[in-house]
Amino acid sequence: MISPHGTRRAGVFTLIAVVTAAAGSLALGAAVNHPERVRPLLVQCIACHSGPEARGKLDLTKPGAVVPGKPRQSRLFQMVAAKKMPPGQPLDNADIEVLREWILAGAEWPRNLVENGEPERAGPDWWSLQPVKLPAPPRVRNQWWALNPIDSFILEQLEAEGLKPSPAADRTTLIRRLAFDLTGLPPTPAEIDAFLADESPNAYEKLVDRLLASPHYGERWGRHWLDVVRYGESQGFERDKVRDHAWRYRDYVIQSFNEDKPYPQFIREQIAGDALTPATHAGIVATGFLVAGPWDEVGNSQQSQVMRARVREEDLEDIISTVAQTFLGMTVNCARCHDHKFDPIEQADYYRVKAVFEGVRHGNRPLLTPTEAADRKRKRDAVEARVRELGAQVSILEGAARLRVVARQERPAAAPTVKPALLWTFEAGAREEIAGLTATLNGGAAVSNGRLRLSGKGAFLQSAPLPREIKAKTLEAWVALTSLTQRGGGALSLESNGGRTFDGLVYGEQQPRKWIAGSNSFRRTRDLKAPAESAKPGELIHVAAVYAADNSIQFYRNGQPYGERYTPTGAQSTLRAYPAGEAYVLIGLRHTGAGNGFLAGEIEEARVYDRALSAQEIRASFRSGPPVVTREEMLAALAASERPRYDRLTRQLDQEQAELKRLLAPPMTYAAVASQPGPTHILIRGEAGNLGEQVAGGGLSVIAAPSPDFGLPMDAPESQRRLALAEWIASPENPLTARVMVNRIWHYHFGQGIVASPSDFGFNGERPTHPELLDWLASQFTRSGWSVKKLHKLILMSNTYKQSSRFNARAAEVDVGGRLLWRYPLRRLEGEAVRDAMLSVSGQLNAKIGGPSFRPFTVFVRNSHFYTLFDKDAPEFNRRSVYRINVHSAKSPLLQTLDCPDPGTRTPRRGQTTTPLQSLALMNHSFVLRQADYLAVRLKRERPDHLPAQIRRAYRLMLGRPPTPAERARSAALAADYGLDSLCWALLNSSEFLHVR
Repeated sequence: MISPHGTRRAGVFTLIAVVTAAAGSLALGAAVNHPERVRPLLVQCIACHSGPEARGKLDLTKPGAVVPGKPRQSRLFQMVAAKKMPPGQPLDNADIEVLREWILAGAEWPRNLVENGEPERAGPDWWSLQPVKLPAPPRVRNQWWALNPIDSFILEQLEAEGLKPSPAADRTTLIRRLAFDLTGLPPTPAEIDAFLADESPNAYEKLVDRLLASPHYGERWGRHWLDVVRYGESQGFERDKVRDHAWRYRDYVIQSFNEDKPYPQFIREQIAGDALTPATHAGIVATGFLVAGPWDEVGNSQQSQVMRARVREEDLEDIISTVAQTFLGMTVNCARCHDHKFDPIEQADYYRVKAVFEGVRHGNRPLLTPTEAADRKRKRDAVEARVRELGAQVSILEGAARLRVVARQERPAAAPTVKPALLWTFEAGAREEIAGLTATLNGGAAVSNGRLRLSGKGAFLQSAPLPREIKAKTLEAWVALTSLTQRGGGALSLESNGGRTFDGLVYGEQQPRKWIAGSNSFRRTRDLKAPAESAKPGELIHVAAVYAADNSIQFYRNGQPYGERYTPTGAQSTLRAYPAGEAYVLIGLRHTGAGNGFLAGEIEEARVYDRALSAQEIRASFRSGPPVVTREEMLAALAASERPRYDRLTRQLDQEQAELKRLLAPPMTYAAVASQPGPTHILIRGEAGNLGEQVAGGGLSVIAAPSPDFGLPMDAPESQRRLALAEWIASPENPLTARVMVNRIWHYHFGQGIVASPSDFGFNGERPTHPELLDWLASQFTRSGWSVKKLHKLILMSNTYKQSSRFNARAAEVDVGGRLLWRYPLRRLEGEAVRDAMLSVSGQLNAKIGGPSFRPFTVFVRNSHFYTLFDKDAPEFNRRSVYRINVHSAKSPLLQTLDCPDPGTRTPRRGQTTTPLQSLALMNHSFVLRQADYLAVRLKRERPDHLPAQIRRAYRLMLGRPPTPAERARSAALAADYGLDSLCWALLNSSEFLHVR
């Protein structure tokens, strides 16, 4: 395909104009009514930035915070434009533009926003906190149109304003609207033809049922839910590590929508699924909801206990705010430092909810129920015992044979070496040979042919406690690495304090392919200016680290200094002493505490000296080396009577080790990792460590039914706390739960909810346009058994939904924002739907459902993760956009340009912008150009050698309709002059393809 530029574009742009004009009503209508929108934004800002306790000493009610007519000089605008405010949930671009225009227009504050220095606020009588009632549908004049109670509520307000609903949309428009609404994919020409040919009175209903039953329905509506819950597949912050197992939560959400899981069960599983009885895999995976947001690894591992506590409070606020806003539509997090300034939520309420989640942390966990975990442990213990027994028998035979070979060897004389304090040669098992220390083999570690064999996945040797203190020391080992790209494994370490203190020989932790003298929290560790490891996998090398009494450290490789000698500085960086009876030797593991690192390879010999060796002694030790006996020599030295038994034992050992490897690697998921927490106190002014009254877990005190007092003791088990909160939220008595969910469904069907702020039903949010309709839908939702699919059908069968999107100038004057629904709102497709639709019409869509996300990037790791994007053309990368890995630092430029939200950001309502970058991306992105090429190939294959037929097919595939005579003529001229691929490219860029009417 010729690059679409130059003279070619004149004809293309003309065609795009013709297609857009043919769409008729594609004009998006009047601008947003900014005065209506600026008030909730300012209220949200004033919540924290007013009065004597204004955060950041920024009081928006004081002069200077907002400079009328000058957005760039206004600190308010500077903060929101930089996406720094509100913290963790920055305003979208559309709201930022509202604030900018408000300041440009003079920054006139809405009336009564601030009164006597205090904002207005809601009380216990606030509308969303009242019990849900079932109102009777109103009687309307045009009763013939209101065949569905939804229509009666909509028509009542239209008639009050002297407006009429729009005529019904034609069938071609309806099937395209429904297909994108429910599956996010365009209907095929065959599906359109079947619907148009179906003359039965329930043809439309059958179409709704078919699309709701499609597996693609869950993909479409699962993506909506992932927006709300800030789903990300990496940590964010500066390290931004990939979460390899987070995709299971995405699949759980998709499957839950497809199977129409009752909404209360959906709630219970995401808050406390791992505590439900009976336990299920879905319940464990579902708790990924709680930890789907960003996590600050650096902040949580810093030295200062005070700073770690502050970061931990931020983690908990993220969980609390997500739970409250997702299910209750309330900004409970605003009560962290004080009583909520606008809603009747007390500070104690925030900490009652915090007590529920105090024990929840981020992490990977085995995807095993308690029964499965116990059964697996029993099997693992039995297999480990057999591995130890078989390994011991094999080691005895190998040790005897190796000693025979060594006795016959004539070894070259070497300079005398100092005797080590501890020595492992692995000639006769795992026992240490000088002090006689016993040792245990863990995680599948095995001794074979005179070496300790390590898998890198939990395998290590741990000695009995040291018989005497070791301070100044030398650690020395002969190592054969399995892979040079492995990261952070410890070859030989000394540790005490349960792994909180250690020194060791560590490979590839801070710098890939480099050795370091590792230490706890890197207190005695330095990156060494030394060459990367050059040994071949399996090649034996010698490494040593000398820790001298003067606090200096020198690393050696193959007898030569590896990097310069250095002296660590700073708190707790001095030489560590490892006390007798309290310290251990580890081989194959960095340390046993959190964040441990396992080595993949083999250890030929390991030595610990109780003094610092000189450079000459290190060199002599390397030259003398351990006696090297090849496997062939060892096998040849076996007695004839020993060989059959040896072969049988090694076969059995290989089988048992393979089974142990399987048992040690259960399927994993990124989900809530819970433990029993300590007491929860109200934090005065929200400051970590500034303790107030202790509280127990509970709900919002302003809601009388269900009772917010769970009746739990202060030390209630962690799982009971989350179960109690989940039941409280899922109760049909809770006035918020059903209202919030039905409003979300309405929002995604019409582009705007009955409440335009889907995650804020408080004072700062929008008021419902049709409050009785909202309650009627909520009542129907609960009465249907909380079926989301039945709620969909109820809405989709209404005449309100089936209206055309034809523009009406008089109606637009009365109802600028279209909130009264006098027509179906014209909407641009989201970025994911645009990409998926292009793949669908080009015939390149890989419809595989579920499984690990595809990764269109390479990763370079140097402390942080650095992502380099690529655009490959392969089936793996042509899956639906919901299966693209959602990484903070590797967002898709095309999707990002089309307003897809940032991972880790709660986005209950996507912004929609119109920018030149969008047009440029759609015209020039390699993905778009490639799909135009594939579409042209498809057309030629399906309609060979007949251009008019190819043009008709192109329009039906992409727009769902045949071309008009004017479009046929323009299209034929364009295809004749510039090729069929240019026509395809033009249609992919047309307004009608990118919008749903």
